[in-house]
Amino acid sequence: MRTELVVALDFSERSEAEQLMEKLEGLPVIYKVGLELFLATGASWVQTLCSLGHRVFLDLKFHDIPNTVAQAVVQGAKTGAEFITVHLSGGRRMLDEIDLKLAEALTAGQIAGRPKILGVSVLTSFHEEEWIANVSHMAKISGVRPISDSVQHFASLAHDHPAIQGMVCSPKEISLVRTKHSHLFLMVPGIRPEGAPAHDQSRVMTPREAREAGASAVVVGRPITRAEDPRAATLSILGELE
Repeated sequence: MRTELVVALDFSERSEAEQLMEKLEGLPVIYKVGLELFLATGASWVQTLCSLGHRVFLDLKFHDIPNTVAQAVVQGAKTGAEFITVHLSGGRRMLDEIDLKLAEALTAGQIAGRPKILGVSVLTSFHEEEWIANVSHMAKISGVRPISDSVQHFASLAHDHPAIQGMVCSPKEISLVRTKHSHLFLMVPGIRPEGAPAHDQSRVMTPREAREAGASAVVVGRPITRAEDPRAATLSILGELE
């Protein structure tokens, strides 16, 4: 299976995102819309993108009480987004509610189809010491999980639950997840072409390395969005993913 390229539209203005998309017109990419741009443009703009045939990854990382998250996921599905993220740390009951509400919305004709729900494991901005320092008080009492153990735990939850079609993990955990869960769709941020700065990502890998490790899709932001020639940068990364 070909590893797909997701371009992170990490902008605060709709015009900036649309200018970049014009430069990438016709290229086989998925566009990621995160919190910043979503709050600047709203769900209607995402719906417009999807209606124009663009593939959209709605990366809002929902995490709240089960009913609230499930209803939010349904609203996200109404935009036509292909992928939507939720935090796996929300737990099984939250995932059960997502599964139920999506099924009800599909039966009622409120959504045309079910999006691929991707579970967020450990954010790629964390390094080991920081992750351990940020785990909950109860986790500290029962025994602190290093990142690898946490990711394995979340991967098993993602694999076993019908609401989840894949997960988000750092490049460094691809092989770890693939060993036990070969069919999970793995959306992998923290991708940097050779020589590019890591910025706020702590666990990074090149596009080619991520493809060889088994990433289903890689997410690239600043190496494309801040490049002098974004189209050339995108084509170069697509070449590494072939």
